[in-house]
Amino acid sequence: MLFLSLAIITFLGFNILYFISFRRPGLNIPEKLCLSYGIGVGALSLEMFIFHFFGWRFNLVWILAPWLELMLINLLIYLDTRVPATKRSGSSSFNFPRSPLNIFLIFGIIFEALYVFFRALIKPMESYDAIAIYGIKAKIFYFAGAIPGNFFQNLAPLFPHPDYPLNIPLAETFICLMMGSFNDQLVKVIFPLFFVSILILLYFGIRRFASRTHALLFTFLLATVPQFNAYATNAYLDLPFAYYVFASLLFLFRWFSDKKSFHFLIISAVMAAFSIWTKNEGMMYCAINLVLIFLFFVIERKKIRIKDLICVITYFIINLAVSLPWIWAKSAYRLVNDDIGKITLAKLNIFANIHKVGPILYEF
Repeated sequence: MLFLSLAIITFLGFNILYFISFRRPGLNIPEKLCLSYGIGVGALSLEMFIFHFFGWRFNLVWILAPWLELMLINLLIYLDTRVPATKRSGSSSFNFPRSPLNIFLIFGIIFEALYVFFRALIKPMESYDAIAIYGIKAKIFYFAGAIPGNFFQNLAPLFPHPDYPLNIPLAETFICLMMGSFNDQLVKVIFPLFFVSILILLYFGIRRFASRTHALLFTFLLATVPQFNAYATNAYLDLPFAYYVFASLLFLFRWFSDKKSFHFLIISAVMAAFSIWTKNEGMMYCAINLVLIFLFFVIERKKIRIKDLICVITYFIINLAVSLPWIWAKSAYRLVNDDIGKITLAKLNIFANIHKVGPILYEF
């Protein structure tokens, strides 16, 4: 049931990705799987959150039923011969290399990925934030069979950071619903999958403008950063958040390189929107992306056209549509961060905290 839940999440995300791209070229199968997984997680959890506004309980049939319509639409698109078929991108295809260095890098990346899965799944959630901020919410949702009606007023303030979005807690709830029990050990598989997805997206992203060796080398370097792979095992939100932010920037860059591929801009917008749905800090990255788009048009053309404004507005609307339910909930239930107001000028003093630079650099 664990594997089935992950397959459903990925298949759901694939249908959304397919609807966005309409069989346009530019994505390899591994990229599609990695994007589908992240989109599926975000879309499914957002749907479960919207259930709260209608007072609905979490019924697996009702959760999955709306997506059948999208699947039928995609089936019609697939059968429509007027829609051009996807062409493979040969520049970024993967053939097993014969170079000893490349073989070493591949096995190094595979080892790091397997080791991350091992470290994540040998024990249940035990990191403080993973339990107190995210895991406890998933447990409440699972045993209540819904987001309780009084959750935001009475329960959320009892735990740290009640204003944190519910993307990952609700994703954990869905997987536990599929498994039929709350298993805070197996549900941690969510995080190594985000780890692998980032590595694959990075590899193919570099591969489009550099050699296979360069792509493998930098993927290997990222996989071996201790802080990076540690966050794939402790069930914190930072790695899923990094996935959404990185994917949004990556496909924004690809759209800058090929403005005819408008679906890359849509993918970037969707990923940026889900970064807001994962952590509040995502708003800053969405704002940065919008500024980058605007500056790109200014630098490239020296004059903003109507078509350019449509791109910026489309990006903003997608971000707003995805993030609006949570923004409204935070405002309606007055959910504020419990750290706001605790920050003092002494804590912001760079020179008073300069001694922390050494240990931080050592960790990386």
